[in-house]
Amino acid sequence: MFVGLTGFHVLVLLLLLALDVVALVQVWRDRRRSDVVKIVWTIVILFVPVVGVLGWAVNWLLGKAADRLNRNSSA
Repeated sequence: MFVGLTGFHVLVLLLLLALDVVALVQVWRDRRRSDVVKIVWTIVILFVPVVGVLGWAVNWLLGKAADRLNRNSSA
């Protein structure tokens, strides 16, 4: 099954695994999200790793930008 793997393939797989772990930790540390949202993000990240991590990253960055805008407008 893993006969044709090169060092580059292993590096890419480890990078994807690391990104998945970081995304999952950030999802579960987010206090603004409900448990249902956290479970949905966990399922998406685990079952569709590349798309799930990219989707989570975009969502996370947009959420941070929205928080910054809300903070600036209320000050």
